[in-house]
Amino acid sequence: MTEWTKETGDFDFLNGHFDVVHRQLLKPLTGSDEWEEYAGTCSARTHFDGAISIDEMQFPTKGHYGMSLRLFDPESKEWTIYWVNSKTYELFPPVRGRWEGGSCWLVGEDEHEGRPILASYRWSDVTDTTAHWEQSFSVDGGETWELNWTMDFTRRDTEPPPVDAPKVTGDFDFLPGAWDLHNRRRKPALGDPAEWYEFESTMKVWSYFDGAVSFDEGWFPSLGFRGATFRLYTPDSGTWSIYWINSRRGRLEPPVVGSFSNGVGVFEGADVWEDQPIDVRFTWTPGDRQASWEQSFSPDGGATWVPNWQMTHTRTS
Repeated sequence: MTEWTKETGDFDFLNGHFDVVHRQLLKPLTGSDEWEEYAGTCSARTHFDGAISIDEMQFPTKGHYGMSLRLFDPESKEWTIYWVNSKTYELFPPVRGRWEGGSCWLVGEDEHEGRPILASYRWSDVTDTTAHWEQSFSVDGGETWELNWTMDFTRRDTEPPPVDAPKVTGDFDFLPGAWDLHNRRRKPALGDPAEWYEFESTMKVWSYFDGAVSFDEGWFPSLGFRGATFRLYTPDSGTWSIYWINSRRGRLEPPVVGSFSNGVGVFEGADVWEDQPIDVRFTWTPGDRQASWEQSFSPDGGATWVPNWQMTHTRTS
């Protein structure tokens, strides 16, 4: 059985619930100095023993949510941070960086109103009960920066109330909780001869944005890794983008995209297996006490599909 090694505790300080004071520049990169101040809340937890950090930001006066998904790369020792909000349900381009000397500086390419920019995040002034975050933009390749958003966090004892916002989907509402998983896996995933082997694992699942974001963490001790799934709903298209995260790599793998119809969810996307371009399909059959998931690969553009991983879920809580 595998004994997990803790790779990082960089964002462990953020676990729990916080009141947040926001100051936001209303018109970035225009020369304006008009700021807005408003209150919000934040709830955060870590996964992979600290190597994934997720927070849900509540903006009650604005009627929407925000979220940061933070992934630690065990090889580069850097963090990659993605932002998504419930106004657009778009996964924004990431920033990357690391902690040094008590602060964390991360930078990434982005756009602001159609204009290419660099965006930066900085975490600092971390204590047991407080922390400071700020965002800046640069239009000159990082030579100069304009600060446009600050957050000051103060720990609170109770979970914040949900935001009063319309519920856009309940597709994965069957999944939050704890599950035992019976796995059947094909070796190799493609090609013959092949054999199937079986093993047990467990999974816990959380829901965010009132059901529009689903996240699970799975433990595969006999295989020596942990897996996580980040699912993001897009109301305009009625589809889900589903990303797999392997604890050995610490990154979002290419997504599969799809939707539920007649009680079954089918999600497909392009990927690479053993240097070979393939298509991947996830198939979900929901259930309150039992559910099933299957992965299939296609080497011929979807003309044929080879199932290679099946999970039977049995709820434990």
